[in-house]
Amino acid sequence: MNMAYISLNNVNKKFLTRRSEIYALKNINMSFNKGEFISLVGPSGCGKSTVIRLLDDILKPTSGEITVDGFTYNNNVSIPKDVIKKMGFIFQVPNLYPWLTIRENLMLPLKIYKMKGTEYEQYASSLLDYVGLADYADSYPSEISGGMQQRIGVIRGMIHKPEIFMMDEPFGALDEDTRENLNLELLEIWKRTHMTIIFITHNIEEAVLMSERIYVMSSHPGMVKSELVIDFGGRERNLDLISDRKFAGYCTDIENMIGTLRLDEIK
Repeated sequence: MNMAYISLNNVNKKFLTRRSEIYALKNINMSFNKGEFISLVGPSGCGKSTVIRLLDDILKPTSGEITVDGFTYNNNVSIPKDVIKKMGFIFQVPNLYPWLTIRENLMLPLKIYKMKGTEYEQYASSLLDYVGLADYADSYPSEISGGMQQRIGVIRGMIHKPEIFMMDEPFGALDEDTRENLNLELLEIWKRTHMTIIFITHNIEEAVLMSERIYVMSSHPGMVKSELVIDFGGRERNLDLISDRKFAGYCTDIENMIGTLRLDEIK
């Protein structure tokens, strides 16, 4: 049996406050195969964001182990730089520096990782061209729209050619049309790069449209409630799927798992 590329094994995370102990995650077991697109869905406070912060070693697990590409770490062992370098991140806002141009913002991770050369300059240009922002390379963040800024956030996470791409509700603040366009662009990027993508969202339709598997989480404490394989029989993942009966069935199943009392938190 092949081992998973990424795994969380009996992972627990507690936060201590003055008055109590908060169980953010309890007995989390997840696996991610190389090249998969997997989403985490669930109500607010179920620990979705905590999962990726444990994966990238921003947070330490209280107990349990995490393995990425054969390297295992826990609350006593940190990730080495060569493993961190395999990861790319994009969060809810792109966090572009206003005093840097679009190209300079895009190239920033390369400075952090001390990666230089014509290869990366050309790759940056190709990424800007791919998302339709080549003409804005010398502009500043204040001169482009929110959707454009988020595009830059996405490709900035890819500029050092990571194998793993973790996305924490990256399109949640955008209007529906922009969000749909970026979802489709992300699917194309995934097909081209074969990255392992871990995608956090409150939007069930978004998760079903894009994912090969979905982990459904519950809160208080954050636990894995179910794991679903999303299979459309080889059909291309595009907006046409939304009218498919199978698509609606997956969405209904996930809504029922999360619970009707929490549907207002996942719209």
